Order: sequence, then structure tokens, then C-alpha cells
Amino acid sequence: TLKNNEKMERVQCYSILLSKFANSNIYRTMKMAKFKIWMVALTLIMGVSFTSCMNSDNDTTRYGGTLAKVYSMYGVNYYFKTADGLTITPTSSSVAEIEARGFKFSEVEGEVVQIAYQWDSSVLEIPDNATEVSGVTLTGILSIDSPVEIVDNPGASNDSISDTPIISLKKEASSIYTYEPYYFDRTTLILPINYYLQTKPHSFTLVYYPNEEITDGIIKLYLRHKKSGDNMTPGSPTSWDYAVNGSSYLYWRSFNLQKILYSASSSLDKVIVVAEENPSSVDLKDTSTKTNEYTVEYKEIK
Repeated sequence: TLKNNEKMERVQCYSILLSKFANSNIYRTMKMAKFKIWMVALTLIMGVSFTSCMNSDNDTTRYGGTLAKVYSMYGVNYYFKTADGLTITPTSSSVAEIEARGFKFSEVEGEVVQIAYQWDSSVLEIPDNATEVSGVTLTGILSIDSPVEIVDNPGASNDSISDTPIISLKKEASSIYTYEPYYFDRTTLILPINYYLQTKPHSFTLVYYPNEEITDGIIKLYLRHKKSGDNMTPGSPTSWDYAVNGSSYLYWRSFNLQKILYSASSSLDKVIVVAEENPSSVDLKDTSTKTNEYTVEYKEIK
């Protein structure tokens, strides 16, 4: 059992790591605390064991992780770009090793992913103000992409209906920082979705109804949440709990708005995300379940 001061140190470490994920920067000199991954597929894809934040002085291995979008040069030479413009190019051998485990980079090109990587600081020095990072070893990758549907009429075959509420799309991580929905780029929306979960991954869909009346040219996008057979309760862990232990992919979800941009008559520089929320129940029909709206405006991340 950790002593109180050790617990506080670990919590502070987690907070720093998650903050770096959320802002698409890399945490350059810290290691993540060990965590158990309950999805076997993730173990195969990630192929990495994260260790404690508290580095030994003589260990020159450094660890990084971030949310980034996948790019390539004509289907080869894969690299990543963060929301604030950092380009990360891993070694081709580390990409090949992950592909050998069954992961297909071609299937996630253009998507936002959670990546983990490492490097030897005695060989490769990465300054804090770096805009490009090359030669790191990619140790893990997982897509956080979720589907977007354009539904002409509610109840249509491609409509998605929630079967459980989320907790919230807003999380006060500290007295000075709050996690909220934001634009990764002009056509990619990132949602920090806090919800209860137990043993099975949940699914999320963002739905746009083009025939719905809009106000001031701002469209509404409806977040649909399905528990996928999970038997969670309000006493279960939350996606936020998993995120602070390293599994950010359970908390952050990415939505590509490109096809909505083609069909909508208005700009997507500002949208309203509608979510059904209840912090004290997983029952959508509970009287305390509320429908809340979040206005998200595009801002360049620097």
C-alpha cells in the first residue's frame, strides 16, 4: 500500500501525463505508472510495458506519448502530427515490428491515434521547443476514431440511439485546468468523454440531422453512447480513472467531421455538441439524466 505522500506524488504524475496527452505535447522525461490493460488486443498492439514516473538517475531511456494524426508518404514512411504542429517520425523498424503483430497503419491513416514511443537520451536529444522529432522507437499505437453519421430522419437505419448516459464532457482536473471538447484541426473534433465502465469497451457515435432547424448558423451534433453489453454501475471505474492510469484512449474520442462539412450549409468553425448526462446513474430513463449542450469553437492550438 502506498503511503499518503507517495499517493500524492503518483496522482501528480498522472495529472501531468494526462495533461500532456490532452494538449498533444510529449512528456519527455517521465515514465508512466504500470497499469493493467483489460483488452487482449491492446496488449498485442501496444507491446509495451510502461513503468514508473520516477526515473533512476542513470537510466537514459525516455518515454513519450501523445494524441496525433497519422500521415504517410504514399503509403510508406508513416509519421504523426500533433494538434500543435509537432511532427513525430518513428524508425521504420519499429513501425514494421508493430505491423508484424497485425496492426495495419493504412487503416488508420488520417485518423487521430494514441501513440507511445521511446528513445535513448544519450543518443538522441529532443529539446523542449522541438517542432520535429525523428528516430524514436514507436512502441504502441491505438486509434481513438469514432463514427460520424448523417441521418436525414430520426429513426432511420443509420441513426444511433443511446442506451446509457455519460457522466460529462467536462472535467475539472485541477483548480486551474478543465478538460473540455476541442478541435484537433478544422475537421476533427476531440471529445473528453467521462463515463462508467466495467469490463467491456463502449461505443460512441456523433450524429448530425441535416433537416433540423439551426440557430445563428450553428449546427448541433448529438453524441450517442452505447454500453455494448457492459454491466457497469455508478460504483464502477470511470474512463477518467483509466485515463489517469495511462489508458487515454478510453477517455478521448476523435470524430472526423469531413462528410458533415460537405453536406452542411454552414461553417463548422463552431458547433454545439449535445449529450445525455448523469453522474449518479447509468440509466438513461433516470429522472436525473439531463441533456446538456457544449459549444465548441475552432481555435488554433499553439
